[in-house]
Amino acid sequence: MKGLKKLLSLGLVLALTVGGVVGCSSKSSASKLDQIKENGKLVVGLNPDYPPFEFPKVENGKDEVAGFDVELANKISKEIGVDVEIKKMGFDGLIGALNANKIDIILSGMSPTDERKKSVDFSDLYYVTQNAVIVREGDENKVKTEDDLKKLNAGVQKGTIQEEYVRDTLKMENMKSLTNVPDLVLDLKNGKIDAIVVNETVGMINTKQYEGIKLATSGLGDNVEEGMAAAIKKDENNKEYLELINKVIKDLKDSGEIDKMLEDATNLAAKGGSN
Repeated sequence: MKGLKKLLSLGLVLALTVGGVVGCSSKSSASKLDQIKENGKLVVGLNPDYPPFEFPKVENGKDEVAGFDVELANKISKEIGVDVEIKKMGFDGLIGALNANKIDIILSGMSPTDERKKSVDFSDLYYVTQNAVIVREGDENKVKTEDDLKKLNAGVQKGTIQEEYVRDTLKMENMKSLTNVPDLVLDLKNGKIDAIVVNETVGMINTKQYEGIKLATSGLGDNVEEGMAAAIKKDENNKEYLELINKVIKDLKDSGEIDKMLEDATNLAAKGGSN
């Protein structure tokens, strides 16, 4: 009898153990898309100081974030059938937040570099542009070549492809990395740096928003083209999620709506985020 009780107890323990393992395995194998649907929201990580892709906006007295990437997030969330939650953070902290499951997707003008591809998976490109240089008004002809730029104190946004370009390609030691582009503009106007290397579209918006700065008249060469893509956590269960994102991007491109989204975001950013 005592032996039977031991066998029954052992069987119960084994059953609970196996059940627990199966339960954990089932939970861990759930796809990110299923998790997003279950949570009822798509949590988007971005840096809100990169107009026209993301920038502050006041709506009915409440601080919001607007821009191209926000609209793209809305399109993706609509396809999934959930709401959007925006989480604002420094650009250099986005990948860490994604891999720590604090956000579901990065939509922040991020370029799919080889180094970043080691940590995250990227969607198809949704935007491609060239980089440019912002200088003080009157200095437009100072940066015609990369050698010209090397002679200056350059500013870049921390964690961006521009930072990699200035630091790793040009091997510039006289560079300054800050979290936000507006802070770089302030340093430029105050004479603390001589130039800012940015995405061309971002550069055009900032020269419209701030007095006393202009785009340099010449580009930096063929090796500074910048493509932008959405980033998601690297996981074998995320294939369906990535396919959905790519479908949304393709549909927007095929219909031409993506161009209208960028135009609207650019116009709104030029007005300082006010409708």
